[in-house]
Amino acid sequence: MTRTNNIADHPDKDTKQTILEVTVDLIRGEGFSCATMRNIATRAGINLALVNYHYGSKEKLLADAVRALLSTFNDAFKVLEDDTLPPRERLKQFFIRYIEELQRYPGLARQMLDQRHHVMGSLDEYTRYCKMMRIEKILQAIQEITGEQDKNKLITMQLQIYGAVVFPMITISSLPKDNGNFLPFANLPPIGEQIDELFGRYFH
Repeated sequence: MTRTNNIADHPDKDTKQTILEVTVDLIRGEGFSCATMRNIATRAGINLALVNYHYGSKEKLLADAVRALLSTFNDAFKVLEDDTLPPRERLKQFFIRYIEELQRYPGLARQMLDQRHHVMGSLDEYTRYCKMMRIEKILQAIQEITGEQDKNKLITMQLQIYGAVVFPMITISSLPKDNGNFLPFANLPPIGEQIDELFGRYFH
């Protein structure tokens, strides 16, 4: 979404929200490297000083943008709240929906990983991030599956599973293409099959 109209005369809340929306759209379309304050101001149709007035720094704006990007994963997060599903199925459906959302914007996962310091730069920010990512719900599902009670072991398992599911997708999105198609060795089965195989090995 490109803003061509000038928003300088809009109420402050609308202006700040528009700046954020433009930033998110710019990141999705062209990546974090193109999300400069000047590019954002140009896309929003406002003076650069107005961007600085509302956000103070590029770091604060990018932090809010990353949080806004994560909020688009709400459909994935909601399934973690569904206690009518068995824990293994909750975890599987979460990762399927999470990956499907990431696949809508190739390369976004790697870019968000590179920008993690913007959302986890302090204890308060990290706590907010954990709540947003429903980390406790993921740990709860793993605990129900395994019976493990040690919190540190559960966190280790959560990191291992997340890495095993998400890392291949990040890697593939970074590979060169051959005539518009990914190279043959990158042809993985559908994400649901990958997760079934992983869980079969991991939760044997």
